[in-house]
Amino acid sequence: MNSTLSGLYQFREAKTKRVSSYDRSGGNDDRIPIQAGETAVIADIPGAGIIKHIWITVNSEDPMYNRNLILRMYWDGEEEPSVQSPLGDFFGQGWGENYAYASLPLAAAPKNGRGLNCYFPMPFASGARMTIENDSEFPVMAFYFCVDYEEHAAIPDNAGRFHAWWNREVTEPSIERENEWGTFAPPPSNVSDKDNYLFADIEGRGHFVGVNYYVDSPGPMW
Repeated sequence: MNSTLSGLYQFREAKTKRVSSYDRSGGNDDRIPIQAGETAVIADIPGAGIIKHIWITVNSEDPMYNRNLILRMYWDGEEEPSVQSPLGDFFGQGWGENYAYASLPLAAAPKNGRGLNCYFPMPFASGARMTIENDSEFPVMAFYFCVDYEEHAAIPDNAGRFHAWWNREVTEPSIERENEWGTFAPPPSNVSDKDNYLFADIEGRGHFVGVNYYVDSPGPMW
C-alpha cells in the first residue's frame, strides 16, 4: 500500500531550509513592515532547490489588503515574474475577503482564514526570488511569513517551473435575462463552446493544475 510515509526511509541528497520574517536581533519581533507603495523581497534563494511550503499572515489597516498586496515569484534569474497575483486570490480567498478555505495544495485557516498556506512544489535551478508589493495607501504594520524549501545540488531536467497568473474580466450574459436552473424558461442548448468562458489558452509543455475562480454579480437581472 502506498502512502505519504512510503518514502520516509529513503535517504535524500537535500537540505531542508527556511526563509522567514524572524527577528534578526534575537528578539520576538518576528515581522517586517511594508510601507504604502513599497515592494519587499521576502525570499532571495541562490542555487538549486524546491520550495515546498509558504505560510503568510498579515496585519494591516487596509480592509482590502488581500487584493492590494501583490505576490510575485521569479525563477532562475527571470526579469518577468512567473507568478503574479493579489495575495488573497493566489491563496484561495477572493474579493479581498478573509475566510477559511482548504484544498490539497492551498489552505487558509484557522478562524477567518488569516493564516495562508501553499504546498505547491516550486523547483528552481539557479535561484528563486519572491516579493510582495503594497499597492495601497495603507502601511502593512506586520507581515509574517515562512518559506520552507529544499536545497539541492541540482534538479532534474524534467522539473517544470510553477506559474500562476491573475486576471479580472467583466463579462456579459449570453441571454437576455438570468435563467438559473430554467426558472423562466427551458435552458438554452449549447452543443459547442460558444459563450463559454475561456480560463486558459496555454501553449508548450506542462501541467494545468487548477484555477481559483471568483464570481461577483451586480445583482438580479430581469
